[in-house]
Amino acid sequence: MIAALGLISAVIYGASDFFGGLAARRMSALLASCLGSLVSTVIAFAAVAVTAPVWTVQDALLGVAAGLLGALGTWAFYTGLAIGPMSIVSPGVAMIYAVVPAVFGIALGERLSVLGYIALVVVVIAALLLAVPRQSDPIRITPRAVVFGTIAGLGYAGYIILMDRTSNASGLMPLGVELAVGLIVYALVLGVNRLRRGPGELAGLHDRGAVGQALLAGLLLVVANVLLVIGLHLGDLAVMGVLNSLYPLGTVLLALVLLRERLSVLQVVGIVLAIAASVTLAVA
Repeated sequence: MIAALGLISAVIYGASDFFGGLAARRMSALLASCLGSLVSTVIAFAAVAVTAPVWTVQDALLGVAAGLLGALGTWAFYTGLAIGPMSIVSPGVAMIYAVVPAVFGIALGERLSVLGYIALVVVVIAALLLAVPRQSDPIRITPRAVVFGTIAGLGYAGYIILMDRTSNASGLMPLGVELAVGLIVYALVLGVNRLRRGPGELAGLHDRGAVGQALLAGLLLVVANVLLVIGLHLGDLAVMGVLNSLYPLGTVLLALVLLRERLSVLQVVGIVLAIAASVTLAVA
């Protein structure tokens, strides 16, 4: 059950990131994040209303903190996907997303086998290989894309750690809170940018295709988030974190098929190692 929830949510996360990244290429990453967050928030609160979870101040505050980190991570990730090749940025973020929660879980008392610790080292090696592009490709990963990818990875890692600390009785309530916080942050920053830069900040709203991609990203995101929260309440942080780090599979495959992005031999090796190490960590 836990493995299924983790893997399915990972694939859906990857699809969400792909469409969010496409939208961020035709409108600002901030506007794409805001539109996606709007859809996610509405659906999440509808789910909260149906499930009637227990509300506590602690769980709500954890949701607020997770919302701030999640908003930062999503904005940084969409920006990284917009300025760099998806097949490099997405797996790089995933490696941070895999390692940080696993280390945090170990620090809290979760233990891995010797094989599990070896797999953790392999994840880091895989991250380095994923950053090596084809020599003949004109597209290169830039320092700016690396910075945004690192911010995104740390933001997502903090998000899953905080959501793991919520109580089982809270159900989807922290998720609704964190999505609402993210929406408020996006809307406020977007409003400030519009006042400073003029109506051009919202020009992307006239691109129906980009709007559709952003809304679809938001729909997929909330579905993946719901599965993630359920998995965290049923299983361990390290296991769910590592399983969710497999999300680049969806992003990379869609980028290969729809955008014709190509991978170097070392990148392919890195992806294979990343998947093998992530699965090993999940079962170790």
